[in-house]
Amino acid sequence: MKILFVDDESKKLKRLYSAISQIEGINPEDLENVLDLKSAKEKLVSSFYDLVVMDLKISEYIAEYAEDESEIAGLEFIDEILGTDAIRTPQEIVILTEHDELQKKCTELGKDLEFQVLKYDEQSLEWENIIKSKVKYRLNYENSKKHFSNRLSCDVAIVCAVDVEMNAVKKTFKDKRIERISFDNDASDYYYLELDGKNRKIRVIIAQQREMGMAAATNLTQSIIYHFKPLYIIMVGIAAGIGNGKNLGDIIAATEVWNYSSGKYITDENGKLAFSPDPKHIILHPNMESVLKRDYSEELYNIRKGWDDDIPTDLKLVLGPLACGAAVVGNSEIVDDMIKQHSRKTVGLDMESYGMFYATNYGLDSGTIPICLKSISDFADEKKGDGYQKYAAYTSAGFARYLIESVLPYING
Repeated sequence: MKILFVDDESKKLKRLYSAISQIEGINPEDLENVLDLKSAKEKLVSSFYDLVVMDLKISEYIAEYAEDESEIAGLEFIDEILGTDAIRTPQEIVILTEHDELQKKCTELGKDLEFQVLKYDEQSLEWENIIKSKVKYRLNYENSKKHFSNRLSCDVAIVCAVDVEMNAVKKTFKDKRIERISFDNDASDYYYLELDGKNRKIRVIIAQQREMGMAAATNLTQSIIYHFKPLYIIMVGIAAGIGNGKNLGDIIAATEVWNYSSGKYITDENGKLAFSPDPKHIILHPNMESVLKRDYSEELYNIRKGWDDDIPTDLKLVLGPLACGAAVVGNSEIVDDMIKQHSRKTVGLDMESYGMFYATNYGLDSGTIPICLKSISDFADEKKGDGYQKYAAYTSAGFARYLIESVLPYING
């Protein structure tokens, strides 16, 4: 907190310094004083101040006080502060005067409506207590702002698209106290919780898209980065698996995401409408790929065993490219023609991951690392169903929690 006294009377300055320096949270370097308006102007040109306490009857230059100088030069200086962009406006100004006629003049000019005008009296504590109270309140305000600013920043954000995914996330963290956070002019709800990390509390934000798809994913990701500035943002939920050797419930960790619906429709040589693809790829942060390549077999076993129903297959972590498109796919021919043809190593597809990766890589703040963990609930073919959606959402959310609490660099050492 920065406080400036504009006064040339030593006794008054001594009282001000003594009263305010005793307040807890005030450091000696927080207090400055000048003896004339020229010096005050120089201070305010170069620095912002939380509080300026100014005597009305103060000279323009300390060595050149004249009989005909304005008795309310302090007020005239305040008008100058408010009337020019060259001088930084303080948070608050308090006018201090020992002259009854000058206090009355302030009232006549309506200045008492803009600023507090206090009567200085050596024998009184009233003016001193009012200024001390203002300083204490300002300190409380700053402490409150820091507290909530810290609360609203987070280490990790978890995002998902549909209800079955959000329900699984909330169930995964049911042992933690979850608080809802909302913002003006933002229709999304955010949920805050804390986890016990290796060295400290880990702050987590959870949010759900308002609808499915890449556009909603991009929008939510940008909003989270703006509000919370997380180190990581993890997309969890369900996806379709592609290729052999995978089981329902297996967790896909995307090493890259690519937009298979990017391209244009053309007329081919036979006069038929055809799609000409122009796929766009965004790769996973290389440090995160090495983290995800570790052996998690024990933890995956524990996650599978934590499911209420018996699951006949082992749970695996599958690394590879994840295709992302604008619509739900339930046809194997589409998978063959639009996906396998252009990225034969693709292990799954979803509708949101590319939007999240795009927002973190090309948004205004590119410091957040995206991670996509989506579990297989079907195989994007004619047999597509929702029988494994809850289990897939559960395995995805469970593995995300394990990574957050025990693995992720920067928050786990």
